Amino acid sequence: MSTHPGHDERIIRTPVTTSLPLVFVDTETTMLEPTPKPWEIALIKQEPGELDQRVHIMIRDVDISDASPDSLELNGFYRRHANWSNTQQPEGASVLTSAETSRIVEEFTAGTQLVGVNPDFDARALEWLLRQHGLRPRWRHQSINLVTWTYPVLAQRGQAVNVPTSSYELAAQAGAEPPSNAEAHTALGDALWAQRWWDALVEEDR
Repeated sequence: MSTHPGHDERIIRTPVTTSLPLVFVDTETTMLEPTPKPWEIALIKQEPGELDQRVHIMIRDVDISDASPDSLELNGFYRRHANWSNTQQPEGASVLTSAETSRIVEEFTAGTQLVGVNPDFDARALEWLLRQHGLRPRWRHQSINLVTWTYPVLAQRGQAVNVPTSSYELAAQAGAEPPSNAEAHTALGDALWAQRWWDALVEEDR
């Protein structure tokens, strides 16, 4: 109970109004530096009053000649990619050429706001893909990083904040369930996690 008369302990946050469609994004890439090159892409478009739209693609002709073995191990490339594994194609995922993928990504993200866990990294990967095929990004140039946004939100809520904190711990503190072991480091699993995290941050307490 508050010791200050008249103090209401409920946290009332102003709902976020979005003027652009949101796209929750994650990419799995063949390397981190110098240029992240995507082999798996997940995009979830969210607009008020509309059903969510999803794009989930594995690139058929991905070039792994200069790939980082550590990156491929972390994101399960040889275990999960339809062309390099004996597993069935993931449900709902398309296996397309990089040219086909670039056109879909360019159209799907045009005029949108990217949101994610370190989405600048994913934006770099997507931009590299688009420019390989004579296209350019048309999403809003400033993305929303859920990690950096969460710190002040937690402080506003009166929660203890340690900087830095792992993204999984931050998401849990914000009220968003982190991805399971099976979902972690998969494009769709992490994009869905970003969507849950966003909802946990902007949902108005009643």
